[in-house]
Amino acid sequence: MTTTSAPNETLSIPIDGLVQAQVRIGFGGGELTIRPAAPGMLIGGTFEGGVAETSRVPGMVELEPLHPGSPFLTREGVRWDVGVTGEIPVDLRLDTGANRSMIDLSALRIRHLELHTGASETRIRLPAGGQTAVRIDCGFAAVSMSVPPAVAARIGGKISLGATEVDEGRFPRFGEGWQSRDYETALNRVDISIAGGFGSVRVF
Repeated sequence: MTTTSAPNETLSIPIDGLVQAQVRIGFGGGELTIRPAAPGMLIGGTFEGGVAETSRVPGMVELEPLHPGSPFLTREGVRWDVGVTGEIPVDLRLDTGANRSMIDLSALRIRHLELHTGASETRIRLPAGGQTAVRIDCGFAAVSMSVPPAVAARIGGKISLGATEVDEGRFPRFGEGWQSRDYETALNRVDISIAGGFGSVRVF
């Protein structure tokens, strides 16, 4: 029995004078990479299996698989390589399923990051500048978040039946969570809220 390869599709959406944007990415099984987009591009990338793009108003973009659950896809799923602009502030929401994700936001201007994920493995490099609110809601998932050295963090919440691991050398215990000693005065900082029933979350 032969397996039909999923077709590749490219997508490029220019910034076109936008001063801010909202991006939602829905992704099921496979491998997802998010990185900085090319100059002048709001979104740019390669989407194995195709992509359905919706822009209801300028600056609001939703990306979904073109054929979710299609029988021609391989057992390992598909691969998406998605560039997101680092030139303007972005609110980013990720809805992912049984997948592996490498999310590099270190050079991006992310104001809000929401991750809703199921049985997955997700590694996130958080922004190296600015102020970012992060919400993690996970099921049977392993989520790892790297906070850049010059960025302060406040971390709250927990996994009910799993594990929350925080580097307490950088982020000491503070009340019911963890917080950098200079969080209140830091220009560059992230505020992380964690929720979920199972799985594990690591912040370092």
